[in-house]
Amino acid sequence: MIILGLDSALGACSAALWQTAAAPEAGVLRARRFAVGARGQAEALLPMIEAVRQEAGIAWPAVDRLAATIGPGAFTGLRIGLATARGLALALDRPLIGVTTLEAIARAVVRAAGWDRPAGTAVAAALDARRGQVYFQIFEWLGLAGGLRPCAAPAALAPAEAARRLGGRRGVIAGSGAGQIAEALTGQSFEVCAGFDQPDAAVVAALAAGRTTPTMPPRPLYLRPPDAKLPSPSQHNTP
Repeated sequence: MIILGLDSALGACSAALWQTAAAPEAGVLRARRFAVGARGQAEALLPMIEAVRQEAGIAWPAVDRLAATIGPGAFTGLRIGLATARGLALALDRPLIGVTTLEAIARAVVRAAGWDRPAGTAVAAALDARRGQVYFQIFEWLGLAGGLRPCAAPAALAPAEAARRLGGRRGVIAGSGAGQIAEALTGQSFEVCAGFDQPDAAVVAALAAGRTTPTMPPRPLYLRPPDAKLPSPSQHNTP
């Protein structure tokens, strides 16, 4: 199975083609493009997709499914990625799988070279949400056979509250908001994993390999209202 993964939900843009093997997430990365930059995602994403397709030598009809990050993340970037993925899925008549940015980051940590933590290790993903909050989720590592299990739903929290929810667990924290939580931790054994601030389309595609095909296209995951607000009626009527 060939899976096209996309991400533009945060401060980067990436596309990847993943080919599965016997086990769902045991596969081969056929091609990948990744660029950090909070602007220009609308212009960068489609050329990236075409570049990985040509590098892998895969025709569009050979793509079996698509996968895209659904959030939490930046409103504009999130919509760019999902709209692109939905358009391609419709044109190709292929299923589209949604993957959260937090799970993509947590999975990237345990896929990293040298990961040898025991089952039961907590893997926390935290993204800087600004306004004194982080987007946060805790996963439990169940070992190579079990993968990651979410311990709670994604949430927008103050760093101190995220630290409190870690309780007496031991493990690692990754993401752009990890440092804020680490500062709030007291007497708890958590390691900050650097280098995992952005989701990677290759991980998104690999995660989608083992997912059930949804009956409806994935929707954006918003954990709080947008920062920008429409003017009130009274402002419209101001002379």
